[in-house]
Amino acid sequence: MPHGYTQTDINKKLKNMRQRLIILLTNYLLFNSALSAQNIEKMNKSELREHIALLTTKIYIINYENIGLQDSISKLSKNSSIVEQKNKTNEIEIIRLNELILKNENERKRIISENETTIAKLNELILKNENERKRIISENETIIAEFNETISTLKDSISNIRSSSNVVSTSPAFNNNDFLNKYYFDQIPLPNNSFSLVLTKLIYSQLETNDQYYDDDNKGAVMRVPEILEPSNFTFWGVKDNVDTKNKKFNDLVFANNTNWLDSKLPKIEILKNKLFTLKYMNGAEESFLFNVKQTGSDDKNNQRGILQIELANEEVKEDGTNNTAKDMVWRFFVIGNECYLALNLSQLNRIGLQLQTVDKLEYFPNGSTSYDGYYYGGTTTGNEIYLSRNKDSYMESSKYINPDELIYLFKLK
Repeated sequence: MPHGYTQTDINKKLKNMRQRLIILLTNYLLFNSALSAQNIEKMNKSELREHIALLTTKIYIINYENIGLQDSISKLSKNSSIVEQKNKTNEIEIIRLNELILKNENERKRIISENETTIAKLNELILKNENERKRIISENETIIAEFNETISTLKDSISNIRSSSNVVSTSPAFNNNDFLNKYYFDQIPLPNNSFSLVLTKLIYSQLETNDQYYDDDNKGAVMRVPEILEPSNFTFWGVKDNVDTKNKKFNDLVFANNTNWLDSKLPKIEILKNKLFTLKYMNGAEESFLFNVKQTGSDDKNNQRGILQIELANEEVKEDGTNNTAKDMVWRFFVIGNECYLALNLSQLNRIGLQLQTVDKLEYFPNGSTSYDGYYYGGTTTGNEIYLSRNKDSYMESSKYINPDELIYLFKLK
């Protein structure tokens, strides 16, 4: 069957062929009937035989055409069935393709939507990263500028120190890499610095004088002298936390530590823009001060050496709006030998949260309240206090706990 025919075309063609056949037969019969009715009675036998032969031939031709038409009808019917089956197959395929098209269209829309969302997120991330990159570049440029300024200041300071300080130029024991040693001579700007307090020396002082030469017991002799000792000459005792104190001896409630443990209990120092001095405590609390540094006056000397002083003005404000000056602090830096130290006493260490105590005091909770006396009757330790003892050496009879108020604590800033 030629391509391009549909089932409808085939049906129309079959109908037209049937109509043509009916018209042809009708015309023929009508024509010959009329002709026969007029002439058949006038024919002789010879003419009748000839007429019969003509009619037979025409009937044969009509039968032959009829057979051809029937064969065409059969072929057309067969082709119609084939086309109809193909149409059904095509309709199924069309339905499948339409479903696939719809599915692909939905998938295309989903992918486009996801891509648009992804692109929006990427654009947002790109913008965020670009802003962060610009911020970091700006901060780095500021830091680099501050570093360059600090380096320039340090170079000038070192040059001035080398040219003007006899101590630096003549003493091989001077540690030029130590921050406090350099800062004593030149209070360089501190743009953004962090420090840890490191206990480096302890002055053990039980000063007592007797100027009565005629005292028969000692004739005015020197009674005691201070010692400068290393932290390794001491043991620092912590208190066990949440321990029942009833019927316990003091040594049952404490444990030994070294100086590194003590340093870890001290707050960290941050200085910002050479103005804001912040103490950061272990419990997360912070305390900020306005920071001012100066050399003390010419009359305020320590063994003929000047003193460097830092004044810390607390920023806390009272309810009436005035500054809480009671929380201000003054830290002094002294030179001993060729080293500069921050010197703090017991009250100053207590002020920054280090609870040094004598052995006759132990913080504990009896019946939910805080007390320091009579712990052996029962209660729970808080674990806050620190005690000191001097380690026994060959000149000592035994090791004993020390009154922390008899010590001056010398620190370096690292």
